[in-house]
Amino acid sequence: MPLAYPISLLNANYWRKKPKFLLQNERAAVWTMMAVEEGRFRYRIGDVPGEASAGDIVLCPPALDFRREMLTPLSFFYIKFVLSDCAADEEERIERLLRDWFGYKFTTPEQDRLFNNFRHLLGHFMIGDMHTNRGVVHYVNDVWMLFGAEVESLTRYDGASKDPLMREAKDWIDRHAFTDIQMRDVAKLFDMHPVQFTRRFQSIFGLLPSRYLFSIRMERAKWLLVQTDCTLDDIARQCGYDNGYYFSRMFTKYARMNPSKFRKLHAMPI
Repeated sequence: MPLAYPISLLNANYWRKKPKFLLQNERAAVWTMMAVEEGRFRYRIGDVPGEASAGDIVLCPPALDFRREMLTPLSFFYIKFVLSDCAADEEERIERLLRDWFGYKFTTPEQDRLFNNFRHLLGHFMIGDMHTNRGVVHYVNDVWMLFGAEVESLTRYDGASKDPLMREAKDWIDRHAFTDIQMRDVAKLFDMHPVQFTRRFQSIFGLLPSRYLFSIRMERAKWLLVQTDCTLDDIARQCGYDNGYYFSRMFTKYARMNPSKFRKLHAMPI
C-alpha cells in the first residue's frame, strides 16, 4: 500500500524560533505540511487532537480546519502542496490512513534522513531560493516519501494500529528522548521483559528501540552543532548524555566524523 504519488510544491517557508502563530486556525484548499525542527505545539485537525515536537511531521489534508497552539518557540518548515496525478478516491484513502493510523502526525524512524532533508532545505532558505530551486522540490518530496515508507512498514508488519501499546511506547520515547532513560526502564514501564519489548518494537517499526532513541539524540545534536555555538558539554546534556567526551564518541560513531568537524562543515549564520 505504498504512496507512489509525488507532490507538487506550491509554497515553502521556514520559521526559526517563532514565538506564536499568526493564524491559530486555518482551512486551506491544498495540503499543509508542518515539519518540526525544534520546539513543540498542540494541534487539532478536524476533530482529532495531537501534539508535535522535533522530528514530527504534521500533515493536514485540504478543506479541514487546522487549529494550532504554540507550547514552546518553534522552528519549522511550513509547506503547501498538492498530490500529483492522484485520483480523488485514492486521495481519500490517504486521508483516512493519515487520520486513523497517525492522528495526522507521523514520526519516521529514519530521523537521520529526515534531518538531512531539513539541513538541505535550510541551506536553500539561507540563500533565498526556497520557492524556485529543484532541490527544494526533491527534499520536500523525500519527506513525503518517508510518510509513504511508514505506511508501507505498518502495512507490512500488520500495523501499529493493531499494537497501540508500541505506538504509545514510541510516543513516550519521543517525549523523553533527551533525558536519562534506559530501554530496560521503558520496558518495565510498559510491563514487559526487555527482550520482549525490543523484539516487539522492532517488529512494528523496523529497528531496535535503542537505535531509534540514538538517532533522535544524534539528529538533535546535529541541529545544535549547526544552529548554535553551544559547547560539546552543553550539547551532550541537551541530548541526554552526561559529558562531552562520551557524547563525542557516540556522535563520531553515528556521523563518521567528530562534532567539531561536522560543525565546521555545516555551520550556518545564526
